Amino acid sequence: MKHTQALIERVRRVSDHLQHLDLAVDRVLMQIKPGQSLFVTPQEPAAGSPYLREQWIPVELFPGRITVEIPARRVYAPGQILSVMAPVGSPIPIRSGIQRLLLIVEGVYPTPLMLLARQLMSGGVAVTLVLGGQATEYPLELLSPEIEILRSDTGWKWPEQMDTLNWADQVLVLAAANRQMEVYRHLYDVLRQLRPHDLPDHLVSGLFYPRLACGAGACQACEVPSNKDTLLACSDGPAIDLKKVQF
Repeated sequence: MKHTQALIERVRRVSDHLQHLDLAVDRVLMQIKPGQSLFVTPQEPAAGSPYLREQWIPVELFPGRITVEIPARRVYAPGQILSVMAPVGSPIPIRSGIQRLLLIVEGVYPTPLMLLARQLMSGGVAVTLVLGGQATEYPLELLSPEIEILRSDTGWKWPEQMDTLNWADQVLVLAAANRQMEVYRHLYDVLRQLRPHDLPDHLVSGLFYPRLACGAGACQACEVPSNKDTLLACSDGPAIDLKKVQF
């Protein structure tokens, strides 16, 4: 992880709750991959700025520029300089030869999966996105029209669920931090019953986004309970194979 700076070039309000910031960045940050993020604070913090750095998620990459999607509750302005540590985390591992990707989002916006979906669809991968709870409030106009959208109920079920889970070459699940273990365990158990002899590594991964303190694996405050090795959301994650998680 490197310490660098970014310049806010443009701020756009894209919904009542979200804004997009276009950041001018150096070449180091242009190597960022889906799943990796920026650990950011203003170069000159204003009164009321958070003590800890914030984790910002890229949703689009352009030459010399990254677009991030963040909550609209804080005000930023073009010309503002940011102190950035990046990249945080590891790229989301994608299985070889994948043709069909299933994304399941419960109780939180699907922001962390948007860059991955765009890049894979440009390579011909079919993407289905299941939205549940607060995720259904995400503005669909921000999604690519090629993404198939399904909606789940309060029991994390959606139309033709078994067919969809069998169809997928890989499944990524994202839930609100306070319900991650509950949601991930439920969907992992469903997949184990549905595909008892077909559960290879990284078939189903959960994304872990706790509030980070250091972002570099030093404090170990973001440890994810595991069956064997120590796993940290900030360095091993955010996407962690649910076969390795101790529920």
